[in-house]
Amino acid sequence: VSILTPEQTQYYFLSGFTAKLAGTERGITEPTPTFSACFGQAFLELHPTKYAEELVKKMQASGAKAYLVNTGWNGTGKRISIKDTRGIIDAILNGDIKGAPTKKIPYFDLEVPTQLKGVDTGILDPRDTYADPSVWEAKAKDLAGRFTKNFVKYESNDAGRYLAQFGPHAE
Repeated sequence: VSILTPEQTQYYFLSGFTAKLAGTERGITEPTPTFSACFGQAFLELHPTKYAEELVKKMQASGAKAYLVNTGWNGTGKRISIKDTRGIIDAILNGDIKGAPTKKIPYFDLEVPTQLKGVDTGILDPRDTYADPSVWEAKAKDLAGRFTKNFVKYESNDAGRYLAQFGPHAE
């Protein structure tokens, strides 16, 4: 789970990243990354940056915060358990995540808690789910590059160009 800034919220909402996982579609044997603007690109009438701006305006007006919860792609080859997923969601909903100690994840500059009540600490930092740190490093750089390549299409306006700096970087 990552605690997002308003700019990161817009960036990741625009990116609409998800992964097709083995067992969810025929022919998928390993995680396959895919992007869809605002998680619904086919249905958007306006430029996607407009929807991202509106999302953050509404969040700021209501005091809502955004979190990025990964329950799938990690170094174990298995999804995050329902127990840990519930623990993460509970920590968000009851506010425990706000007081949790955190650290930044390289390449993504995402703030992640290092402890959450009822959650296996071994899954909070995605690097810890890989037996070999160099494998995480290679996969992280690859994924960061995919985000950067995907996001170029949003950099045709000032909003997109501004938000690009809040996404992953492969170096």
